Amino acid sequence: MGRNRHRGDMHERNHRRFDRRDGSLNNIKMKIPSFQGRNDLEIYLEWEKKMEFIFDCHNYSDAKKVKLVVIELTNYAIVWWDKLVLSRKRDGERPFETWREMKALMRKNFVPNHYYRVLYQKLHRLMQGFKCVEDYYKEMEMEMVIGDVNEDREATMAQFLNGLNKEIAHVVELQHYVELEDMVHMAIKVERKLKQKGISKYNTGSTSSYKPSWKKEKNDIPKKAVKNKIVQFLKGKGKAETQSSRNRDIKCLNVLV
Repeated sequence: MGRNRHRGDMHERNHRRFDRRDGSLNNIKMKIPSFQGRNDLEIYLEWEKKMEFIFDCHNYSDAKKVKLVVIELTNYAIVWWDKLVLSRKRDGERPFETWREMKALMRKNFVPNHYYRVLYQKLHRLMQGFKCVEDYYKEMEMEMVIGDVNEDREATMAQFLNGLNKEIAHVVELQHYVELEDMVHMAIKVERKLKQKGISKYNTGSTSSYKPSWKKEKNDIPKKAVKNKIVQFLKGKGKAETQSSRNRDIKCLNVLV
């Protein structure tokens, strides 16, 4: 009994050690992305999002997070940060101690206030157009993540439906949906059905399904060309008759002489 209990305790300890080792990412090396301070809003927001992912994977202290970020600032970004730190020292203010404080100041400097208003307007003007439903949804989702847009679920679903092409929206809106993902899956299914039916908008990218009912054959001659040939024929016939009458007159003169 004692031996079996000892084996069971060892198995339990090994299992806990494996779970702890498997659930932790602290021993995985992750490269901190650099930030140059370029005047590109999307580049900054993407960099900030990557930093959030890395810090979620590692149990860094607040002080270490700030140091890791500062090390990877380059070009204008490091100049801006150094100036800010010196200014705070000169004014007797405490240094930045957390990534949250640092992130708030960086957003204030690299993301203008009107950006979120412009992004919100862009999001609500987003239409499917020539994109497939999946690409349209991904673009919409990316805009919402980048702009940190937290809309009501019903508002987001209404926005997605409003941006769909009419052929798809007319079918999708007939159903009731609880989640946005269900609506997206239905829209993809409807789009696939429309493609199978051969609607020209999805086959050729044309905004109209109109197709001409006639086909031009090789031996078809346009009306204008026929008219020109008739005119040329009549002109040629007139010239021939004039020439024939002149020859007849010359013969008559020769006979008289």
